[in-house]
Amino acid sequence: MGVNLTEKESVFAGRRKKILRQLKGHAALFISPPASLKSRDQDYPFFPNRDFFYLTGFEEAESALVLLGANKGTRSILYLRERKESEERWTGERLGLKRAKRRFLVDEVRDICRLPHDLPTLVKGFSQLYYAPGTHPTYDALVWSLLKHNVAPRLGQLHTLKDSRLLTAEMRLIKDRLEIQNIRHAVDITARAIRMTLRDLKTCSSEHHAASLIESNFARLGAEGPAFETIVASGRNATTLHHRPGLQPLWKRELVLFDVGALYRGYAGDISRTVPASGTFSSAQAEVYDVVANALDVALTKCHPGGCLDDMHHAAIRALVSGMLELGILKGNVQQLVAQRAYLPYYMHQTGHWLGLDVHDISPIIAGGEEFPSILRPFQAGMVFTVEPGLYFPQDDETVPKAYRGIGIRIEENVLITASGHEVLSNGIPVAREELTSLF
Repeated sequence: MGVNLTEKESVFAGRRKKILRQLKGHAALFISPPASLKSRDQDYPFFPNRDFFYLTGFEEAESALVLLGANKGTRSILYLRERKESEERWTGERLGLKRAKRRFLVDEVRDICRLPHDLPTLVKGFSQLYYAPGTHPTYDALVWSLLKHNVAPRLGQLHTLKDSRLLTAEMRLIKDRLEIQNIRHAVDITARAIRMTLRDLKTCSSEHHAASLIESNFARLGAEGPAFETIVASGRNATTLHHRPGLQPLWKRELVLFDVGALYRGYAGDISRTVPASGTFSSAQAEVYDVVANALDVALTKCHPGGCLDDMHHAAIRALVSGMLELGILKGNVQQLVAQRAYLPYYMHQTGHWLGLDVHDISPIIAGGEEFPSILRPFQAGMVFTVEPGLYFPQDDETVPKAYRGIGIRIEENVLITASGHEVLSNGIPVAREELTSLF
């Protein structure tokens, strides 16, 4: 049925009004598709379309929002599944049309079964429709059918399709008060769950065991679940960026990399910490860890209004290259090595990404009327993103000193840009080695 957001429904209505002002005589369709079949009579866990959720706060499968920016008055129509007792006995209670009419500040609420019949009439007189292709094959086909013309489009017929994410990306980039509140709580749950897991880490028999433990701690702390597939990587597995937890033991002499995030009211946390399974760093592990921690500190100095993800990334790269020179992993001078991208075998990802309803949150590709890479977008108050430098030395890379082979370290913070600088939302779990190991 979705979370109880009755008292906050005006927030979602306000977002829809912003979209309607952008439409200016055009129409938009936002879809939250049906659940996907996993096998036989089992579905995959349902995850609502994030733009649809952003505009409604509604989490039921097979729903849609139609926004009509008519010149003579705008309209908003919410489509959802009507209640069916025979189905609800198996899959749970739905909100239904009657209660939806009382809850949502939309002009109309209709049964989703009517959408294929209604849509051609609703868009009549509109020349342009905003819709995100790839949402679901059934709805893709429905939208495409509206644009088919045997001869040529006529006056008053739909003829242009634009991606609806062009409307929502700009809005979602700057978080409002409610969003910041939810992200802050998601990050806090994530940090607390890591602390709880570290206390019991020595009891974990495998990566999979540790991943299950941290997800159970999410649940204990009130999260809806993980925001993405939990990453727990032991030893050399930490040199694989998105390693899936397996039955590998947490070897006492090895490091364990956690990259985890809780989901709270639709919003994601995303924190990485790398710890020694034994509770004590070896000298080689400590040396690499300190290089990454220093790169994190340097990157954070670029987190202020007017900075950007690219500035932060290059600051981290210079710090990592300087550290690898000191460790004897690279040879030369910092400027030359950065220009040659000599760091790529050991640091191959960006230093941060936007964070919000998606763990890799949407960002605009257009700013000021021109295409604009999101990594160059100047920071503004209300933006939330990650800062996550790392170093990954493959076990079989003989160009790396033997003591460092098989070490993978990533440290990731969640950051909110404020009017005067930034706030580290993830400071509930320490970074400094001594403080981190004191949690065991």
